[in-house]
Amino acid sequence: MAKIYHESLDGLRALAVVIVLLAHGGSPYPISGGVGVDVFFVLSGFLITGVLSSEATAYGRVSLRNFYARRVLRLTPCLLLTCALVVTLSWWFESAQPSTALVCAISYTSNWAMALYGTDLGALGHCWSLSIEEQYYLMWPLVIVTLEHKVKDGTALKGLLLACLALLASLYRCSVVGSYSAERIYYGLDTHMDGLVFGSALHYGVQLIRERGGFSLACSRAFSRVVVPFAAVGLLLIMRLLAWWHPWMGKLGFTLVACAACVLIVDVTCSPASLLQRPLASFAFKWTGKLSYGIYLYHYPLFHAVDSVLAPAPLLVLLGVKVIATVALATVSYFLVEIRFLELKRFFQPEPLRSDTEDAVRTSTPNET
Repeated sequence: MAKIYHESLDGLRALAVVIVLLAHGGSPYPISGGVGVDVFFVLSGFLITGVLSSEATAYGRVSLRNFYARRVLRLTPCLLLTCALVVTLSWWFESAQPSTALVCAISYTSNWAMALYGTDLGALGHCWSLSIEEQYYLMWPLVIVTLEHKVKDGTALKGLLLACLALLASLYRCSVVGSYSAERIYYGLDTHMDGLVFGSALHYGVQLIRERGGFSLACSRAFSRVVVPFAAVGLLLIMRLLAWWHPWMGKLGFTLVACAACVLIVDVTCSPASLLQRPLASFAFKWTGKLSYGIYLYHYPLFHAVDSVLAPAPLLVLLGVKVIATVALATVSYFLVEIRFLELKRFFQPEPLRSDTEDAVRTSTPNET
């Protein structure tokens, strides 16, 4: 089963988590962390579909038991540690124990609690994005297996079908803007899954580019020096002008962010002339990307705690303490806990991959947020 790992994708994930940290840390730019989350969604769809498609192609099926076991080993330890951290901080600050938030986080239903009931989940409110991804993972293996079985040797057609599905999801969300609340649109799976599907469609697009020999040098230069800067500027403008609750995000913004993220992924995975590939594959970006899941989970409760203790301090001091504490905790968590569970994933790989432990962990660890 073919596995292609690009270190620059870890770097792209690092950029996404930095956007979230800045927004949640009180920085005036970006005005919300939604763009970072949507980049995560596109990356997750792209990489998970690659894993599922490769297994379905190589073995004619996808082992749901193995797939979900790998998801549990990747996602659950860090989530449980985050819940323990929130309980500890609540006890330390003599706050009410967040029982509802804990149940929603562990059951991966935070998004619906927020979308349908406006539930304030406090320091676990950021778990809504994990809920959307997990709900997506529940159904997506069946979609990919069906697609692989029904569409034989049709990489372009598979990608086109998924791209149409993503566009339909975007049009559906656009049609309910004004009828649904901003919370319902942002946190609902049905209204915020198009980024995941765009990323899934992109897997087949990238596969098609490779099947046809990749970009020519001229196309690569045009793409990396014209299309990519245009997409990057678009993301920067959206982060400056539109927050997640703005109606135009529901109408067009989320779709534009997903398309821009797709452009960046194509650039770092397919373009020999990419200007982003080398810096995003540097140690700092790559390492931050590897820790991004822990950073994302731990940052929200830690940011709340720092605000409670150091609230009068200047913004730069607050943000510095928040980021340092978050990265430190994510690093300790990764080495002492997460990596031990990631090593167990070798027992849930297809048989020919079990001897390839290092590559299996290396490929799946940064790619399955």
